[in-house]
Amino acid sequence: MKKLKVIYKWILISVILQTAVLSWLNYIYLPNRGQFRTTMYEMEFRTVRDRSYKLPEGAVDISVSFDGLYASFVHDGKIVIADLDSGREIKRLGSAGGEFTYHRWLPDREMLIYAIKEPEGKSGRVRISTYDVVPDIDRSYPDIKGLPEGSSVIDIELSPMTNIVYPMIKTSDTRARVYRFDIMDNLSLVFKTDLTTVIKETLYTDNLVYQLMGERICVRDGQTGKVTYLPVKDAGLLLDIDGRDVVYTGFADKSGRIPEIRCGRLGAKAVEWDSIRLPRAVMAEDIIITADGTVYVADRQTRIVECVKRGDGADSHQGETAPHDREHDLYQGGTVPHHYGSDSYQSETPPRDREHDLHQGETVPHHYRPVEYRGQLITMLDQYIVFLDGGELILRTLGK
Repeated sequence: MKKLKVIYKWILISVILQTAVLSWLNYIYLPNRGQFRTTMYEMEFRTVRDRSYKLPEGAVDISVSFDGLYASFVHDGKIVIADLDSGREIKRLGSAGGEFTYHRWLPDREMLIYAIKEPEGKSGRVRISTYDVVPDIDRSYPDIKGLPEGSSVIDIELSPMTNIVYPMIKTSDTRARVYRFDIMDNLSLVFKTDLTTVIKETLYTDNLVYQLMGERICVRDGQTGKVTYLPVKDAGLLLDIDGRDVVYTGFADKSGRIPEIRCGRLGAKAVEWDSIRLPRAVMAEDIIITADGTVYVADRQTRIVECVKRGDGADSHQGETAPHDREHDLYQGGTVPHHYGSDSYQSETPPRDREHDLHQGETVPHHYRPVEYRGQLITMLDQYIVFLDGGELILRTLGK
């Protein structure tokens, strides 16, 4: 009993001494030990302006970052990243003996995600990596191994908000597999499918939206694995998902062309989905949807791109687009008047120099006028039209 009292006594003395020393350091010694200095860094947001870049001969697979500041392309077996402001090459990514099969920029930041097919005897192996431009950082996910020989990544869906990655890997001439990396880089096989499957991922929630050719569009909850269908049964083709998680689908006619787009959010009822009637029926590859929700239709023969739905950040259920039976003007309401609708696909499109609303007489914003381009159309960004004119990559602002 006496020994126990002695132990408690020394423990108490030790605690008192430690408290006294720490209090002296915190309140007397450290506050009087000179000064410290902080540094504030300012980020420069480069202006929206026309840009161009002379591509080297043999450059392929050209892609441009969401803000139009950087471009990437494959040249001499490497991915080259160029600064479009300075016109300089800033990075070359090597494949370490493998082969690049896929690369794309993330929809909301200057980060490139890419895939390499690596030889591994009679089996296949792929590696998926990212490159973040501003901090100049490379990061790789764990290799996907044990694949059939010759397997390669043909699509990657990544949500920067949830850090969930869905790579789609071609495993034969007709078959593919869709995998999932979670936030801890754990890999799991989602399903096996065929090469006609289209996959898209929502930005703010872990939902994989996908479609096999000729079947209904499915939504897979990444947390539970539960699969449901989009409520719009006549939405025959999955087109895209914008930066506000609005899903865009196409109503295809017998020829496979799309005269009408249906769009809405996951969880909304079919009657809550909006409709966009197009000036003419077009193929799915001629419909371009930007991150801000602007929808363009490209006529590659006349080299004209026409806006059919603006993306000004307004909620799609608050008048961004209109229901089937409404005939708002082309630029202000999101749908096309009846005489430009699905029953008159060959009719004349609005003149390029027309600056007034078709019904209300309001000025059409520069951003939403029909836009001409030269050469080969690459894509549309929120602020730019991107095209290839000869060997020169051109970014032209939509405000001019």
